[in-house]
This record gives sequence, structure tokens and C-alpha cells, in this order.
Amino acid sequence: MIAISLVSGLLFGSALGKEVVVTYSDSPIWTVGIGVGYADLSITLGESVAFSSYSSHDVALIHAPASGSYWDQCSQNGIAAGKFTSIWATSDFTGSSVTKKHYTPPTCGEFYIACSVGPHCMYGQRIKVTVKNVDNSACASSCLSAACVTTASKISKAIVHDVKPMANSGFWGQGPYDALTIDIGDSVLFRTGAGFHDVATLSNAVDFGSCDMKDKAVVAEWTYMTTSPNPACASSSVCCSGSTCGTSGQWVTYTFTASVAGDTYFVCSYGNGNHCKTGQKLRVTVRAPTTTTGDSTSCAGQCTGRLFLMVWLFGASTVQCLRQ
Repeated sequence: MIAISLVSGLLFGSALGKEVVVTYSDSPIWTVGIGVGYADLSITLGESVAFSSYSSHDVALIHAPASGSYWDQCSQNGIAAGKFTSIWATSDFTGSSVTKKHYTPPTCGEFYIACSVGPHCMYGQRIKVTVKNVDNSACASSCLSAACVTTASKISKAIVHDVKPMANSGFWGQGPYDALTIDIGDSVLFRTGAGFHDVATLSNAVDFGSCDMKDKAVVAEWTYMTTSPNPACASSSVCCSGSTCGTSGQWVTYTFTASVAGDTYFVCSYGNGNHCKTGQKLRVTVRAPTTTTGDSTSCAGQCTGRLFLMVWLFGASTVQCLRQ
């Protein structure tokens, strides 16, 4: 019995309880979030840059500063009027889907592009695009400010570079997510900004596909810019229940721990489903453990590379093979 307890502890403790942090997929998206950033991009003159986004964001070309750096012009209140030229306005995008817009810099040079809405630029929604000449010669003449944004510059060319966040941002926000497959005992960690997003579940694949929120169950929601569940969440038995909600650095967090096999459909329910429609949804599939009755040799043959536990009970042996 002691041996069984020790082995069970190894199996159902740290060996199986891996944690997966929810993060954006590799698909393009122009968005903002805690820890979300964009790497500098280098292209050749005549190539285009694509911004896939929704109506909470714009695409703006920041003008050269009188002093300091380009990014110093990003503030809590946005970028001041006269300090940027609009490439694409928020009204050029939609609130219920992701729209792709292009920018083709008309000359060689360095182009500092950001979202001018609120503090988005300051929080990392910005990218430096360096445009080199086709023959790699030095850039002798670069456009300036508003002259860099023309009708022709908004037309896509043959070669397009999609803007996408740097990998492993670990943020739950508006954007694309790949489905996850985990095992019983594993956990999924959602990290987000309080009051900007919630975590909810939908009961079936049809509602998940259409982002229909009529039967949603909110499992985590916080008061804006605090670490406390909002009143509706605090009064709900399923919202932030037990120790599922917490904090990590600047994030508020929700942890889903897999206890039964099957699919769980996570979404952000904000905007009456619009956040979901712009990609903020995640299907988590929990695999069932493989169970076989027989001797240890049989199990070892079927569960190569896996942990297995043999428990002798009432003179018979039951072997449970579990994925690591």
C-alpha cells in the first residue's frame, strides 16, 4: 500500500500536472496586450506590410521627433495630434471580424508605425520597418512624415510581409489561438488585463463556431484595472471559484485544471461576442487516459515511452497507462 501511494504521488503529481500558458498562434494580428510586442521588420523597396486588425486599433506613421526617440512620443493618452500621419483609421476596420490592410512605403528609409489609440503604442503596439533599396545601395532620399502616406502606398504589392506578435507573449486578448490538447491533471493558464477581457465557456461546438453567447458561463471576470472579481463574478458560484483566479505580475489569471476527458470551449464574451469573432476563443481537448487490463509486459508493449502503474487488487492486476 505504501509503494502504491508513492507511485501514485509521482504519477498524479508533478509528472502529469504540466501547465500550458495560453498564447497567440503564429497567425498575423495587429493588437495590444500586456507582454505583447512586435519585432523590427526589414523589407525591400516595393514590398508591402500587412496589418490584420479590428476597429479598436489604427495604423499610424509617427513623425520624426524634435528630440528624443520616435517611441518617446507614445504616451498614456496616445500620440499627440500633429506627431503622426494616419495610414489606416479605426473606421477602416470592423468590430466583428479581422480585416487586412496594407502599407507599401514609397521610398527607402526607416518607418516607425504604431497604433495611436490611447496608450496602445506605449504598451507595445508598434513596429519599426526598415526599407532597403533593391540593389542594397545606401538610402540617399527618404520621404518625410505625411509625404510617406499616399494613395499608392495603400495598395498591396506582390510580396507582402504580415505583421504578427513576437512568439510566446502569453496573453489572453483579441487575436488568434490554436486549439490545445492536454491530459487529465494538466492545467491551462489564462493571463489577461483586468476589465479588458473575461474568460467564459460555451456549451457546444456550434455556439463556439458562431460565437453565440446566449448560453455562456463566465468563469473569470475582474473589476477594471484591479485584481478583484467584479460584483457579477463575485456573486456567481462558477466565476473565480476556489483558487482558479489569481495574479501574475501585471496580469490577472484564470487556471483551468483538466479533471475529465472531453472538449471545453473558451471565449472572451465581451462585445456580445465580437472579441470571440476576432479570434479570442480556444478549444481545449482533454484526452482520456488509456487503460488496459493485463500483466505488466502487456502494458509495457502498449504504452512504450509512457508511465504505467500496476496495482494488484483481489488477486488480479490492473494496469493503467498514462501519457506523460
